Amino acid sequence: MKIFAWSTALATDASFHYRINAPLTELAYQGHAEVGVGPVLQHDAQVDVLIGHRLAAPEYVDGWAGFGDRALLVLEHDDDYVNFRSDHPTFQHGMSWQDYTDWGRDSVIRSLQLADLITVSVPHLAEVYRQHTDAEIVVLHNTVDEVLLEVPQRERQPGEQLIVGWGGTGSHARDWQLCGRGVKYGLTKADAHMVMMGSDFRPVLGYRDSSFVQWTDVISDYYLAIHGWHVVIAPLTDEQWSRSKSPLKALEAAALGVPAVVGDATPYRDFIVHGETGFLCRTDDDWMKAIRALGNDEEMRRAMGLAARERARGFIASEWAPTWAETYRNALARKGLLAGTAR
Repeated sequence: MKIFAWSTALATDASFHYRINAPLTELAYQGHAEVGVGPVLQHDAQVDVLIGHRLAAPEYVDGWAGFGDRALLVLEHDDDYVNFRSDHPTFQHGMSWQDYTDWGRDSVIRSLQLADLITVSVPHLAEVYRQHTDAEIVVLHNTVDEVLLEVPQRERQPGEQLIVGWGGTGSHARDWQLCGRGVKYGLTKADAHMVMMGSDFRPVLGYRDSSFVQWTDVISDYYLAIHGWHVVIAPLTDEQWSRSKSPLKALEAAALGVPAVVGDATPYRDFIVHGETGFLCRTDDDWMKAIRALGNDEEMRRAMGLAARERARGFIASEWAPTWAETYRNALARKGLLAGTAR
């Protein structure tokens, strides 16, 4: 089986790492497929499976669809490209909101209708996309490398200040505006230090003891940053756009044995067991009590982190690779293409 993933995302983008690079690297390593990945699609490429990752422009959809008579057309998404919000950072660089409303959204819907197979990261996104296509949609969860489970859990030494961390993009402005008051209250109660990575929402938070670090494009450095925190927080409002996201921040933290305090929204409800592997927060009081509890009870914090790590064992890239491969093979069979023979 020959697979080529045509991605318009940057190689440093988290979506590219978790939806393209990590799973396909594992497929190739385990011998399930020959894999190629790149930003340029050769029109004479010989492939069995052509994955289109985040196709949102007419010319990209046309190029990808041109292989429909000789390859399995797979569309890969981990965000709801049909229901973008106008304040999303995507529209600050590259495509404008006007472009999206003029032709971007229509291109996404057209690609959904042309696809033989659509792969997404969460069930809610599958439900949203089923309104626009008759194609098969399969949920393939985000996964992490099992090496993270072998990293010793971060311990908090007696007298050491609690370090609470968050990493993300400017798309979370609304989340911070809604939960900032409760988070600030909890940080104050725990006398904690807050680290923000990627986008700086400290002015929104207004907490005295906080610091900001730039985003890193090296995934191992990002994991190292998470491991340096005692608690990860992930605000997320329960709205249309957010429900189609994955619980990735909680999964990354869990794999490293770090408990997460998160917004009580659909993606996290499907991953976090409240009070056992993390905390789901809806009100300011929820955020305050969760952060305070983890700051005041080190035994509970460590136990919760270990329980979260056990939960993460169900999302290991090497163990999910055969499922990805089987998904492609089954779709190839339904289309009448022979796996392993490029046409």
